[in-house]
Amino acid sequence: MGSLNRSESVRDRISSWGADLEDANFNPQPEKVKGELGVRRLFVGALAAFALVSIALYNGYPTVFSDTGGYLLTGKYFVALAPFRAPGYAIFTRLTSMGISAWFTIVVQAAMVVYVLYETCDYLTEGDRKFADLYFLASVCVLTALTSLPWLISLLMPDVFAGLLFLSAFLLAFAEELKPIQRLVLAVIFTISIAAHTSLLPIAALFVVVAVILRLRQTNRTALAFLSTRSVLVWLLVPILAAGIFTAALNRQMGLGFRLSPSRNAFLLARLFGDGLAADFLRENCPKQDFISCEYLSQLPQTQEEFLFQHPLYLELKGHEDEMEKIVRGTILAYPVRFAASSAKETLLQLASLRTGDEIRSYGAREWNSNVIPLVFPGDFQAFINGREYRDRLTSLADGAAALDATVFWLSLATCLLLARKGRFRRVNLFFYSAIAYLVINAAICATFAGVYDRYQGRVAWILPLCLTAYVYCLARDWKRSEVMPEIEELEAPME
Repeated sequence: MGSLNRSESVRDRISSWGADLEDANFNPQPEKVKGELGVRRLFVGALAAFALVSIALYNGYPTVFSDTGGYLLTGKYFVALAPFRAPGYAIFTRLTSMGISAWFTIVVQAAMVVYVLYETCDYLTEGDRKFADLYFLASVCVLTALTSLPWLISLLMPDVFAGLLFLSAFLLAFAEELKPIQRLVLAVIFTISIAAHTSLLPIAALFVVVAVILRLRQTNRTALAFLSTRSVLVWLLVPILAAGIFTAALNRQMGLGFRLSPSRNAFLLARLFGDGLAADFLRENCPKQDFISCEYLSQLPQTQEEFLFQHPLYLELKGHEDEMEKIVRGTILAYPVRFAASSAKETLLQLASLRTGDEIRSYGAREWNSNVIPLVFPGDFQAFINGREYRDRLTSLADGAAALDATVFWLSLATCLLLARKGRFRRVNLFFYSAIAYLVINAAICATFAGVYDRYQGRVAWILPLCLTAYVYCLARDWKRSEVMPEIEELEAPME
């Protein structure tokens, strides 16, 4: 009797699978079902967004960093503030806040992350409709509790777009089943992400090269495969070009010239002062060159921060971009091996520097932002000064999150490496190898051109825990299937 009941149970499950498969292949979903599915996804998305802005909710206001005021002022008044940064995020804050409140910007950031995360989870689960929403919510819970993602979404800075760039570019490169409207939305998000921060354009360009190589390696290299890769390349390159032209045009409109990064030499020179190369170059060349910097030869800046924010030399050089360019070029040409070795060392250091909440610990512009918020969002000022961050009551949480998130990151890396070596889950393996390449590219660009900062790697560290959730899902799915297969074989045996 027990065997009969079990057989009927298995038959019911098989019939259910068959019905689901038949419905998916032959019968379009009724309008009522589609409507219910849409409502459910909106509800799930709203829950996810609510969880992902948890840091801002706990703080009582979106968190800020020393650079936040500069972005907000540039967005509202369209003025260029040195050191000049990419104007993309400034315009993003202006449009998404509607000039009313920073909360709207945070909600838009959360909505963009939720959309791209959902598409990523759908790809990694291979369109498993039955469990896609459950896996998505589980992933969001893990990312909220154990990674830097909610800190990035709650922050009025472009850092969250580094991860968005990777996910949107990855899907455009490898998710063949995407519909045109989905590709268009992802391409728009990819474009916004690239324009959000100066470092993200070269990072995007290098990652596209990696993505194309990975695509060619996994295809059979037929004419159709190359045609498909060419189409993907268009979807990836057009956003990069659009973001570059948009950034250069905004810079020209602010009187900085049609350039991608008017301050690129300032940040690189700061980095060269930080590792001592620029100081050595000046000591060797000041007797032969008439540099303004030579007047400070006995008291040259020792760190990046000192050059950019404390030392009078930067103020002297602000109107002399040609001198900064000569020193940067001359230093690299004079010490190419030392520069390469320093860049490699800094890249390794950046890969390991990923403490969550660096913007909270290193926040050194409280009075600056206190003056900016009333100008840009007058209705937000009271909430801003009442926030935990403003009253120095968020640092302990940031420190605790940093320790937890770093542990989760390294455990995720080790576990993903172990699972990827087995070669069982093709899509997740591809995601993992792409993520590793992206993390290295991010570290190399940031460390080489700006120096080592925790927040640069912290902004992308959450990608590996997301990858681990995909592996866990795939293992659970296969275990469930393996549990049922013996019962199916037992049923089929009498028939034979």
